[in-house]
Amino acid sequence: MIKNILLITILLLISSCSNYKSVFSNKVNGETQKPVLVLEDTSKDVLLSKIINPQNLDNVNVNGYLWRATLNILSIAPLISTDALSGKIITDWYVNKNIQNQKLKITVYINSNELKSESIKIKVEIQSFKNNIWSQPLTNKSLAAQIKDSILNEARNLKLNLDK
Repeated sequence: MIKNILLITILLLISSCSNYKSVFSNKVNGETQKPVLVLEDTSKDVLLSKIINPQNLDNVNVNGYLWRATLNILSIAPLISTDALSGKIITDWYVNKNIQNQKLKITVYINSNELKSESIKIKVEIQSFKNNIWSQPLTNKSLAAQIKDSILNEARNLKLNLDK
């Protein structure tokens, strides 16, 4: 009896696998549509075929030199998130042992595949520890500019060294 149930289950699984194309091809108004994935936080649809099998990587909007340079410069801090497709890198809160009672968090956006200053945006948030409480994060534009300069210099050096 158990063998018969097992056999029927296996046959059902095999027969359901044979129709996998009908699951992936939607016909609307007689036209076959490509499967899409709708993301919660955006209004754009993403083709599943581009996620599973990216054919064209020329459309990547992130400069590889800037990406590598940013990872090199931010290697002192633990990273929370890196997304090469969107060009976003986020560090965790980092405490420098030479600076007491302060921590910082860095977010980098690389928004172009060109190696130029406008291709990168940096946000630095700093919190201070006073009266056993961390303050609200404040942005530090001068430190962000220094980090941006360091990343751009590192990216230029990477490009020069690779081109030799």
